[in-house]
Amino acid sequence: MGRASIGHILLAASLAVGVLPRAGRGVAPPESPPAADALAWTIGRWEGERIEAGTGIREPIATEVASVLAGAGEEERIEVGRMGKLYRGLYLQVFDPALKKSVLIYVNAARREFARLEGTAGPDRAVWLSTTARAPRGSRLTYERIDTDRWRRTQEISMDSGAHWTVLFVDEMHRATGSADGRSSAIRP
Repeated sequence: MGRASIGHILLAASLAVGVLPRAGRGVAPPESPPAADALAWTIGRWEGERIEAGTGIREPIATEVASVLAGAGEEERIEVGRMGKLYRGLYLQVFDPALKKSVLIYVNAARREFARLEGTAGPDRAVWLSTTARAPRGSRLTYERIDTDRWRRTQEISMDSGAHWTVLFVDEMHRATGSADGRSSAIRP
């Protein structure tokens, strides 16, 4: 065999070893199935109000939460405000078995910067802390299930590494009534 042939064989072998699963390192389901399904109660179409804590201004809110990755997480599309002046955001939440935490990635249409939050999600409550906020600034997001048809989202910030928290806004959500096309009136693809 020539040098080129040996080189091609070694390259192919090294690529194959990197692609094939190693013993004991196959993809396993999440260690805690309840943690992966913890936010299933948020799935559906919701509407309500966002109340800005500093001003008391109330804006209409509509959101649609869907199961993704065969139930491993949820995607939430959100719109706040009225036509002509809409705030749009996207959340993706999955349980990370290596961290043993719920991980939420968020981005909005205005800033287009991704934020990563880590925390816990359970059958009635979820709390995430930002890992992208730079100390001493902090960010905390909380979901609270009120009943089967209502839940609350609270966004807080801290300017002293979490010693004190200030509420930015509260979203009061209730299950949306159907529309003619089966979608919430505000959420569009």
